[in-house]
Amino acid sequence: MTSIWNSALSRLSSKVAPQNYELWLRPIECKRIEGDRIFLRAPNQYVKLWFESNYLPIILDELRQEEEKDFRVEFEVLDLSPRVSSASVSPAPEPQEAPPIEQETPAKPPVPALKLNPKYTFNTFVAGPSNQLAHAAARAVSSIKPPKYNPLFICGGAGLGKTHLMHAIGHAILSHSSTTRILYLSGERFMNDFIQSVSTGRMPEFRRRYREDCDVLLLDDIQFIANKDSTQEEFFHTFNALHDEQRQIVLSADRKPSEIPDIAERLRTRFSMGLTADIEPPELEVRIAILQKKALAENIPLPDAVALFIAESIKSNVRELEGALIRLAAFASLTRREITLDFARETLEGVISRASERLTIEQVLKTVADYYHLRITDLKSERRHKSVARPRAIAMHLARKHTGESFPELGRAFGNKHHTTVLSACEKIDEKLKSDLSLRSEIHAIENLLRR
Repeated sequence: MTSIWNSALSRLSSKVAPQNYELWLRPIECKRIEGDRIFLRAPNQYVKLWFESNYLPIILDELRQEEEKDFRVEFEVLDLSPRVSSASVSPAPEPQEAPPIEQETPAKPPVPALKLNPKYTFNTFVAGPSNQLAHAAARAVSSIKPPKYNPLFICGGAGLGKTHLMHAIGHAILSHSSTTRILYLSGERFMNDFIQSVSTGRMPEFRRRYREDCDVLLLDDIQFIANKDSTQEEFFHTFNALHDEQRQIVLSADRKPSEIPDIAERLRTRFSMGLTADIEPPELEVRIAILQKKALAENIPLPDAVALFIAESIKSNVRELEGALIRLAAFASLTRREITLDFARETLEGVISRASERLTIEQVLKTVADYYHLRITDLKSERRHKSVARPRAIAMHLARKHTGESFPELGRAFGNKHHTTVLSACEKIDEKLKSDLSLRSEIHAIENLLRR
């Protein structure tokens, strides 16, 4: 009967990377199958947890299709390594040496290499009102010792320049001191390195690498460790060790620390103890400047009219903006045609149409007004009665969430209100959503209407 399991495992092997198969799938042993119960054995708790979270549902789905029934899984964990057992409970800041493992020593986990993109420097970053604070703070932490802002927490949506600033900080620090030990990696890489170090019994090396052999830690997409309790526990101690030694920590995420779900409160407070710098979607003038700077760097002839057309069509994502320019240049080169406004419209039709599929502020205003039986002019007015103020705040929250427009642009769309008014409304709704079930229900209903 175990051949059923082996067959499903074999089919899955073609869908995952070889190193992941060797690390997380091969160690799982199927002891027997009795009726609808599968008895598995894992070498340690971490392999079991990772396998259950990432691969077991896929295999059970394969078995369901093959055998036309649902299987239940029962796990046996060997826990051969004392290091794995102790680390999985509570990683201590000063670990005691564990007895040697009486088995073949696995290969040493790779040290995260410092791979900074040479194009991501402060000279190539276009600063404007939407990213001014983040840009200034990034420059400050690149030159001030001891750290003035520690940690620096850069937050913003995808494709707005968070990673660019992280790389620029690394380049700037190395230009001042080439011997500075910098670690740049993603939250996912930190988690994978931690799990592999635990499973191979090399936690002392892991902790030495991140806590002692590191002067500056640049950790991108920290939101990835949300809901990863053991990784959060380890990062908590890593953060404390670096902070106590006044070593610079720079973190980035797609949202503010207070908005990241499933993060331990003690980590949330540490993320907020330095400086939090938002990056907003760039204004029209900044988008044009980004295109012109990119065109100059790539030697692309870009007429002003074409730059304006692209900048007006793609508003919320710098990466898409630059991607459209590269696509335009590639098509011009391949077809040997000049980049003109007509050529840009023809070439970027698909890209622009996808960008225009995003919700607009007017769509949000209309949907919210209809839901609360109001007029759009009510939402744009100065009326402060609760019957209008609350729907207006919800509309601002949804417009910010689903259009990606900057706070100043949202303010103009809501009757020329100051951007701080929009910011305050969005923050109040975000805070209320944590405990107000009625508000959650209303917003969920409005979002369903927006998707139609």
